[in-house]
Amino acid sequence: MQLPIKIFIITHVLMQASSFQASRPLSTKRISIVKRHVGISHSAPDSPHTDIKLDEKSKRTKEPTMELSPMESLWTKYGMIAYVAHMCAFLPIALFPTFLQARLNLLTKSEKERQALRVGQATARILMQCIPFIDLNVIPVPNISEMGDEPKPTVWVCNHVSMLDTFILLASDEELRGKNRRQIKSIYWKGLDANPIVKLLFTMAGFISVDMADNGNGHPNEYNRASFKKMLKETQQAIDDGFDLLVLPEGQLNPTPEKGLQPILPGAYALAKSSHRQIQMVALYGCHHLWHADESIGMTVVGRNVTVRGYPPGREYSSPDEFKDAFSAIVGTFGSIGQDLPEEDLKFWLNDTEN
Repeated sequence: MQLPIKIFIITHVLMQASSFQASRPLSTKRISIVKRHVGISHSAPDSPHTDIKLDEKSKRTKEPTMELSPMESLWTKYGMIAYVAHMCAFLPIALFPTFLQARLNLLTKSEKERQALRVGQATARILMQCIPFIDLNVIPVPNISEMGDEPKPTVWVCNHVSMLDTFILLASDEELRGKNRRQIKSIYWKGLDANPIVKLLFTMAGFISVDMADNGNGHPNEYNRASFKKMLKETQQAIDDGFDLLVLPEGQLNPTPEKGLQPILPGAYALAKSSHRQIQMVALYGCHHLWHADESIGMTVVGRNVTVRGYPPGREYSSPDEFKDAFSAIVGTFGSIGQDLPEEDLKFWLNDTEN
């Protein structure tokens, strides 16, 4: 990666992170994305599509109410715990052949990473079928069959609402992005490496860590700037090896998804622009009903319906704010109410056109 590109990415990410911390008072009360679809950290563009009316069923801005009986809630909770425990038990066993092949130099580094990710995804998917603690609905990226054997290199962006997100995305990836999808690498918080099973999978799959302070969900991110050099090097290597990238633009778990997104960082936009890649969005809804980011709620299960929604490629964004507006409108809305914007408005935000 050339020096100007490095400076471009670091400047966008770090300066934007600093501006959030300096200019925004710390508060968990944010403008509802249902009422304002253009985001929570910057002004709305002058567009007739910013005033969107949803039906009464969609106006969900309060904490989720109990959708399950106490017995169903308890059964679902222990099913979830059993699922996570079985992942911890079976994943090292499933990954051992890949580990051994790599140690014997029978696989290249890239081959090892691709195989490890496939194994991790298969393990997550099979265990979710064997321990069906959720009702998972996957809405695939439209027109997957038309993408051919070589989908375009992509930076994928998704909201982040629960510790379950990783398992859900692993288990649903084939159905969401198709059998011919490019293998993907996620950029994640290095603190997750404290869990040895997570570290095993993420390291073997070549996921890319970024170091930041563990200052709690809903608080401004504090990045270790020294870790950015390593992150940029690994990101460039992933691009050179043909991997897609997954970025969580909020940079942390969202403790109040029903009120909209956390402040959106511009790293995904900077990566896409510097690598000449398209951006595609994925939205998660319902994971927080099982395992909430707010530690005072935690594993108080109130529902078991989880939806993963894939979107088609959007326009090429001309600025970080343009990307943030679209991400807030599309993913923020789905993440808060479990429904898309009205069709006309969704097309507008994806394509920036009324036609």
